[in-house]
Amino acid sequence: MVIGSRIRKRLLLAFTAACIAILLAQTIIRQLWILPTFEAMTKQNDRIDIQRVESQLQQEIDALSKMVFDSSAWDTMYVAAYERDTQWFNDDYVIADALQRLDVNGWYLYDTQANIIGGGSFNNDYLTYSPKILETSHLLKENDLIVLSDDIANSQSALVHKVRFITIDKSPVLTIAYNVTKSDGSGKFVGTLLLWSFIDEGFVENLTPGLANDIRFYGTDEVFKYKDHLTRVFGDNRSVMGASQHNRRLYLGVNDQKGNLLFVLSIKSRERTYDRSLFDSSLITGLFISGSVFILFYLYINQQVLKPLRKLYTLVNSAISNNDFSARDEYYGDNELHQLGRGMNELFTLIENQREEIFLRHEKLNHISNTDSMTELANRRALDKHFAKLASDAVSAKQPISLIVADIDHFKLYNDFYGHDQGDKALCEVANLLKDNTNPDNHFVARYGGEEFVIVLSNTDKQEALKVAETLRNAVESAHITHQGREDLSYVTLSIGIASKATNEAFDSDSLFKIADNALYKAKKQGRNCCVAGDKAQL
Repeated sequence: MVIGSRIRKRLLLAFTAACIAILLAQTIIRQLWILPTFEAMTKQNDRIDIQRVESQLQQEIDALSKMVFDSSAWDTMYVAAYERDTQWFNDDYVIADALQRLDVNGWYLYDTQANIIGGGSFNNDYLTYSPKILETSHLLKENDLIVLSDDIANSQSALVHKVRFITIDKSPVLTIAYNVTKSDGSGKFVGTLLLWSFIDEGFVENLTPGLANDIRFYGTDEVFKYKDHLTRVFGDNRSVMGASQHNRRLYLGVNDQKGNLLFVLSIKSRERTYDRSLFDSSLITGLFISGSVFILFYLYINQQVLKPLRKLYTLVNSAISNNDFSARDEYYGDNELHQLGRGMNELFTLIENQREEIFLRHEKLNHISNTDSMTELANRRALDKHFAKLASDAVSAKQPISLIVADIDHFKLYNDFYGHDQGDKALCEVANLLKDNTNPDNHFVARYGGEEFVIVLSNTDKQEALKVAETLRNAVESAHITHQGREDLSYVTLSIGIASKATNEAFDSDSLFKIADNALYKAKKQGRNCCVAGDKAQL
């Protein structure tokens, strides 16, 4: 009996020690490894999602900024501001239908003292509207909405822009302003071009077209409810991830220029694919099984508990170490660890799908940011990237490279005669002709701005570039796109300037562009509808 009692005590002691050891081991694994890993992945997903919302908002701001930039850096706009041509500005810009298609509410052209030269506004029903803050000189200055002489003097750039979030009639508003310059950035300060838009459900819908309720909008009257639940503040690099979620949503706050919360955007947070109680159940089940069959059924425990746990640990560790969530394992049992293993497989599948979705969205956003939305050609940003790539490529330095700058002749007359809608169609037709008559393997075609196009010809010398230019000119001429607005011809033509760098000569995009631009100018002086090759002596 004493021996039996001792064995029993020792077994009890061993059982107690084993339970404590198992409890301790499971607790350490759960608290210090598995749960922190899932929490880290969850926070990373939250960070990616809220940054996506921030990126989409910035993308919309950038698109509107580009619209203002394209109009402000324009010789015609510069002349209108200098001559205070109110009639021209109002006829061409203050058009309700056009503003409605652009989803903006107003355009204004101001002089250097913040007095209105021309412009107007419309409410969300696109009826005539007069926001006091945008039509009062001292309010424009007090709220720093437009460009003034001091801003020009303190800037290192020819173009100064101001993006502001303000309130008009208790509604959030975005304003974007650029000082007006000539297309080459020269000329004295003559005024400011400003575009504005209400920020409402329609504005937010443009952030995620086709995805209803993907992003929710909370206006001025609601923002106080979410002030303490913001995940991040828009545009604030010092802002770190705050509260992870509230009501299963993530919140991005946008402040006005005074630092007051103006409006809030939110997105639904992803489903959490793990549950703390699941680990508690597995721990209790493991302890119960261990106590009941601690010795006799060790193999059973090993098969049902330890092996799945080892596989699960190996799977998670491998995924984290290699950043690869494609691995899967088989779990045929029905206890909590097998359920967890199957749940982990589902989690990894979800992570893979979400990463693929994020990649596809990134690719889509990248395409949008590098493509001209109207002509589907590469835009100015993509062209700059291509220039940078050629400048840093050792292979390109050993090859001749040519640059073509093409401009549609008398395009303003075309727009004046047919209207801007038909002008846009003509631009698209010309863009398609340029694409169809170039080689995508070594010809990079971009819309530079307005009616001007740039084609970069890799591994192409001056003579070959002239042939390509003549082919493009002839293709546009042969298309006979009707142009009744000009007097010399009745169809659309191109004037083209060409610049080339020789083999083993350093690639300098600025110099090549100046040469090609000068050559384009000569082509226009020579009567248009022709190609002129420039050289460095012309600089």
